[in-house]
Amino acid sequence: MNEERIQQIKDQLRQLMQQISEMGEEPPPEIQDLLLQVLEKSKQKIQKLREEENNQPPQGAPPTQPPLGGQTAPDLEVSNDARLLWILSGSQPQAFISYLRSFPTPATQSLLNDPNHLNATIEQLQRSIPQEAQPVVDGIPHADLQSSNIWGANYDPATGKMKVRFQGGSEYEYDGVPKNIFNAFIKGNASAKTKGKNPYGEWWPQKNPSMGAAMNQYIKAGGFTYRKLR
Repeated sequence: MNEERIQQIKDQLRQLMQQISEMGEEPPPEIQDLLLQVLEKSKQKIQKLREEENNQPPQGAPPTQPPLGGQTAPDLEVSNDARLLWILSGSQPQAFISYLRSFPTPATQSLLNDPNHLNATIEQLQRSIPQEAQPVVDGIPHADLQSSNIWGANYDPATGKMKVRFQGGSEYEYDGVPKNIFNAFIKGNASAKTKGKNPYGEWWPQKNPSMGAAMNQYIKAGGFTYRKLR
């Protein structure tokens, strides 16, 4: 099963690269940066799937959910930047729409100006690049959103304790975090203020959602007691 999923990821990457090569010109820098993020995320997924295969995980993965409405719509052409933003959004429609708004290109603006085309594009992306079950490390699930700063987090509503795993592997525990603060953080309900990139991703002014910006706005500024776990 994992080998089939690995092959699907490779096929999706080949299709994306072929579409970019067929443009006949070098893509703009912002699309190149997004592509690098997607390639890195795909590499991490493949590595995780191979590790699971070596550990012989239990068989019987849940079936893929059908598209909304239960009917198969005809395929339509989806722009490269829309595909890239969909992958970075963790296949979450609302996060995808927010990325479209904060990453202005002719293709993204065209989608935002045509609600019917936008809905059809989301349904097409849900069929071709569905949301996947996220890996878990030390009891911390990987965040749905692709973040250049945060790998994942978990939360215990009974105690208000929150554990955060950062990109690079360090883990911290925070005390007394209200549930609404955790929800705002895990959904990345904040906008980036600067522009930059690192081996784990890219950020730009007004990028929203942004887990790194949410970490600064809600957790660090909240003054919660914390300790390093590893």
